[in-house]
Amino acid sequence: MFKVNIMLRYIRYSRKSSEAKEKQALSIQDQNSECDELSLKENLIVSYRLEESKTSYKPHQRPQFDQMLALLTEGKADAILTWKEDRLCRNPEEGGKVLQMLQNGVIKEIRTVSGAIYTPDSDHFVLLIHFGIANQFSRNLSQNVMRGFKHKVKRGEYPKPAPYGYENCGLKGARNIRPHAFEAGLIKELFEIAASGKYSLLSLESWLYKKGLRTRHGNKIMKSSIRRALGNPAYYGYFNYGKELYKGTFEPLISKTLFDKVQTILRDRSKPKFLLDESLRQYNGLIKCGECGCAITTTVKTKYYKRTDRTQLYTYHHCTKRKGYCSQQSVTSEELNNELIQRIEKISIDKEVWQLGVKLLKAKHAEVYEQKAKQLSEYNRKYELLQNKLNVLIDMRAGGELTKEEFIVKKQLLLEEQAQIEAFLGDTKSSSRNWLEMVEKYLDTAFYARKLLISGSAEEKRKLINAVGENLFLRDKKLNFSFKKPFDLLLQPELRTDVRERRDSNPQPLP
Repeated sequence: MFKVNIMLRYIRYSRKSSEAKEKQALSIQDQNSECDELSLKENLIVSYRLEESKTSYKPHQRPQFDQMLALLTEGKADAILTWKEDRLCRNPEEGGKVLQMLQNGVIKEIRTVSGAIYTPDSDHFVLLIHFGIANQFSRNLSQNVMRGFKHKVKRGEYPKPAPYGYENCGLKGARNIRPHAFEAGLIKELFEIAASGKYSLLSLESWLYKKGLRTRHGNKIMKSSIRRALGNPAYYGYFNYGKELYKGTFEPLISKTLFDKVQTILRDRSKPKFLLDESLRQYNGLIKCGECGCAITTTVKTKYYKRTDRTQLYTYHHCTKRKGYCSQQSVTSEELNNELIQRIEKISIDKEVWQLGVKLLKAKHAEVYEQKAKQLSEYNRKYELLQNKLNVLIDMRAGGELTKEEFIVKKQLLLEEQAQIEAFLGDTKSSSRNWLEMVEKYLDTAFYARKLLISGSAEEKRKLINAVGENLFLRDKKLNFSFKKPFDLLLQPELRTDVRERRDSNPQPLP
């Protein structure tokens, strides 16, 4: 019988994988308990106690395991006490290290709770078999998991933990996600706020915290996590897996149109943003420098007048000059507002045109509703056509006519186009119901535009500029921008003349 060297200094090593696939393994606490019982029974000297919740399927993932090998190499310990051989390793690289150190005498003994003892002079073939079985078990388990994931994503089930705004649901083997009762509304609002382009990630971080949205551990959601969430296609009903885009069978929270708008905002990192409670910087993020293309930002200066004992705020708008030298000078808020008023006056309409326009659009409503119905039919036809193309693509891949790389690229293009059609369908359905209100809002905006710029709140002014203008550039203290459709039509004088002629040739009392 092998004689135990009671002077050996043992390292008790316990490990449990952090992955759910090893839930059947004994917990670390139970491993420690059984190892301690054995050490008391056999009078073993345990000099170090190391434990970790890390997978051993791949090497270089376990800091405590590396520390154990370092202690053995430095001669600070002689032996290992562990619950079972597979706790030490499940990969050939680290298994080879342990075996080599055992053969070289660096490790003088490996002892397990089951009674197995391995020394430099014992048969190492049994230990090698244990390591090999553990490695193959992990490989088979990984392959089975990957196979299950492959079928899962093909069914359109979300393959990862539910993102913010969703919760996991369904039975084991067919798990999916669904909108969370509390979080879903906040995520929708988050995208709408982000799409406005005027809030920084830091302000969104603060806003979410105040609204009560937390991480799974109850902590604040940091701006880096918010940035990743805003780029997650799951929110419009799709998801990425293995570098491929898949269409989900779960309910989307937003439209693809809103998602794309947010991506555009996120890409323009040079835009200055302001916090949610800011009121003096209503034009930040809307205007760019006409010389260098950088954003126009705002500086607020405070000056105290001692003689009259008063404090005055002065607001200036100027180029951020992030690209280097720029010769453009700052303009005051009064100068900028005057520029805006001069531009907006070009699309302003008087009360007569406004009232007549409301009357005419009601008569036009029936015709437009019919047009929207035809658009819906066309979008549905295009959607079915894309689905047929996708089915053909899958058949070509199954028949070996396309490589995996070609299939992934073509499939992603089709799915993105399909998602865009879905967004068009949603927008068209919404617009067909709300068309009359939208046109009334259009006429109201043109009628009240000048008044809003003169006496409206900071938020009302910003919304107005966002609604009517685009490509705003400030150069030499002059503001130039284009009017969005359909506001550009109001630049044509003959349009108003035609309206009045039709009104005069067939006078009718206004409702």
